[in-house]
Parts: sequence; structure tokens; C-alpha cells
Amino acid sequence: MSACLPGLGQIYNGKWWKTPIIYAGLGGIGYLAYDNYKDYRLYLTAYKIKTGDLEEGVVPSEQALILSEHYLDSQLQSYKESFRRNFELYCIILAAWYGLNIVDAIVDGHLYTYDISDDLSLNIDPAFNTIDSPGLCFHNKIPQTGLTLTLNF
Repeated sequence: MSACLPGLGQIYNGKWWKTPIIYAGLGGIGYLAYDNYKDYRLYLTAYKIKTGDLEEGVVPSEQALILSEHYLDSQLQSYKESFRRNFELYCIILAAWYGLNIVDAIVDGHLYTYDISDDLSLNIDPAFNTIDSPGLCFHNKIPQTGLTLTLNF
């Protein structure tokens, strides 16, 4: 369920309090990815203006014009690559957060019926049994003593 809609598996498992955490993470990481992509496009346009590679018909923003005037082309390229790298990194982190949401719902769903009651115990008790002995003619029963281990799940 969390693969279709993030947080739905947690709600189904009764852990509804995890859903705001999931959406806060998705929103925060998504915003950082968007912000870095926006800055990457701005510095890419400024770099193209500086190097003269801007396509015809493209009207650059005022910010891109100002950046192209104040920075060297090597600086613009460095900033552009930095924002591109950060954008890609945030996309990977966003995918990992989404995957973690799915794994959390699956694990929680599998452990939903797991018994964690206080009946989990190990008891050691003395045992007295008798066994049949076909070789003895007077008594067919031989007493046997020992310990019994009882493990309750």
C-alpha cells in the first residue's frame, strides 16, 4: 500500500503517526532537489550567456544576466556543476526515503501478528516416568527420573 501512496501502509498497520514524518521527509528533500535544480538552470543560463552559447529566441532572466556580468565563466561552470551534483544527490536521497517508507510498511506488516506477550518462557521441571521393560518378568515397569524442558511461544 505504501508503494502506491506513501504512508498508506503505515496507516493500515496502525502506525498512523509515521505518516507525517514520511511526508515531511518527502517534502523537505523534494524542496531541496527543486531548489538546486532551479539554481542549476539559472547558472546554466548565465554560463551560456557568458560563453555566447545561448540559443536564439531564448530570453534570459535578469538574474542570469547579472550573474553573467559578475562571475567568470569558470566560476559559473563550477557553480553550475555543483548545483547539478546536489540536485542528483537529492534525487537519490528522495528515492531512498521513498524506498525506506515501503520497507518500513512491509516489515511492520509482517511483524503485526508477532506475539510479544509475557507467556514467552522456559520452564525446567523434574520428571518421573516409567518405561516398559520386556526383559524383566517380575516387574514390567522401570522407574525413570529426569528433567523436562518446556518452551512456551
